[in-house]
Amino acid sequence: MNAASKLSKVGLALAAGCLLAASCAVDARSLDEAVVYSAAPVSTLVSRRDLQFKLGHVQRGACRLTFLAHQAAGVERRPVAMVSSWQSDQGARVSVHRLARSATLDMAELDVATLEHLYALALRQEPVARFGFADRTQPCESTRDDYSHAEFLRELARMRERAVARPDHRGTGVAWHVVSMAPAQTKRADADEVGVRVASDQGPMAGTTIFFNRAPHSGCVARSGKDGVATCRLVDQHGDDESHSEDGTVPVVATFPGDVRAGRFLLPTTFVLPPAP
Repeated sequence: MNAASKLSKVGLALAAGCLLAASCAVDARSLDEAVVYSAAPVSTLVSRRDLQFKLGHVQRGACRLTFLAHQAAGVERRPVAMVSSWQSDQGARVSVHRLARSATLDMAELDVATLEHLYALALRQEPVARFGFADRTQPCESTRDDYSHAEFLRELARMRERAVARPDHRGTGVAWHVVSMAPAQTKRADADEVGVRVASDQGPMAGTTIFFNRAPHSGCVARSGKDGVATCRLVDQHGDDESHSEDGTVPVVATFPGDVRAGRFLLPTTFVLPPAP
């Protein structure tokens, strides 16, 4: 294919915007030519640092597509997943599409590494969005699920656990442990008083640092007590509290940044607190 044909093909794909009805697999092949790749960010979540993964981004109309690609030594780069984010009538949406696998690596090894990179990538998405998975036959702006950010991260962790347990998986990898958060009782009449209860699969987590944020720029930091409860009062970082009278209607995002201890990984996660009634 000559350069003019490539540019024409990419131009037509981009002009299609978010209404393209082609399957994700077909769309990924056509758009991949327009993507500029760079090395995937280093993450403590990734157990196989020797496997080379790259990230590429392209804007297609109002949709942002992020490609995750695996590239073995001496082999052509192959996208293994695509993350599509767009705005729907119900708000922000994010969908993960698994693409064709490389035949140059054991499938279980590639699956585990892909899911670890996807978890790291999903962490950087908008926490108040709704998330889901789609197969390669579906349009890229579609999903068969309706997960919260925390639910979606837990599902990725479960998928990774199943891949690690497969007989053909020969890696070791640090054990992943899911951390969950739930609303804690606070002075809910005061929209600035926020709190969550933090727990792992072993029970309430004491001494855990939780970051709270409410757009546009209010936040606070708290450490959990013996009961796993972390509470604090949001403070406007710009010192203009009176100019944000609508803050009580904006959800608060609580973030646990993760923790590696004694050979196990307490997974980073988020929890969206609903606005005070």
